[in-house]
Amino acid sequence: MSDGFKPSRYRLLGRIKKTAANEVMICEDTVDTAGGKCTVLAVNDHRILHRLIDIYDSREDIPQEDEPQILSGEGRSFVVYPYVQERPMDDFYMGGAMTLQECEEVCINLIIACMTSNLPWPVLFLVLKQHEIQLAKDRSVHLSYRLDLTELDDTIGESECAVECARILLTLLESKASSKAKSYLLLKKKTEKYSYSSFKELYKDVEIAAEPDKKHGIIAVLKAWFNRNKPILFRILLWISIILAVFVIITFLTNLIFGDVPWLRLFIRSFEKIGLESLLQ
Repeated sequence: MSDGFKPSRYRLLGRIKKTAANEVMICEDTVDTAGGKCTVLAVNDHRILHRLIDIYDSREDIPQEDEPQILSGEGRSFVVYPYVQERPMDDFYMGGAMTLQECEEVCINLIIACMTSNLPWPVLFLVLKQHEIQLAKDRSVHLSYRLDLTELDDTIGESECAVECARILLTLLESKASSKAKSYLLLKKKTEKYSYSSFKELYKDVEIAAEPDKKHGIIAVLKAWFNRNKPILFRILLWISIILAVFVIITFLTNLIFGDVPWLRLFIRSFEKIGLESLLQ
């Protein structure tokens, strides 16, 4: 543990949430400018802090650079994690607008993110349980650390983490349940029985049951494009409808005031006379 927490080193950018165990803050490291932003957990409960330290100390396979920095000062302890760009999967994942292959790609990326995170199982379980999962535009997945440590349980192992991850995968594939996706059916069956004991097993099941990559027909491509752009298309249609409604109202009021609609004469009387000849004679 590093002694002497210096508030001047970390510039507060925002407070995310406050719980009974800790407060979550986004800060900027003013000393190590290359580090940029960081996620700081200000821990109030010293018993939880010691439990967190013991959890990391018990995992000898975790590289030192992957361990959070723990500082003390101002009567509290501060756990400093890296900052991860916020793009919550809960907000940006649109399974209904994606193909089955794209959904399964996100699922596999989530499993890989868990397997390569080097987080102790109790901490990883909190990340999954609290949905601290960020989805990038390229469908890659990143784990963030804006955690509530209140429910930190040092007895959690890989099996509980794998099952919790499988539950999340089920929600990601739920939109494909009607199409009887093999990956969804297999996950549902095994998750209900708490069958997963490791992430390797979970990865193997999703990888094997995943829909093979294949070219899509023009109808499928157009349907996927429509689903992805549905909000924009409806917004455009809404504005077109508003413009047409305004045009109709103006036309009606003009007819009431002038007895006819001046701009319609361009269409109604434009061919009544050609040159010196009148077509009405």
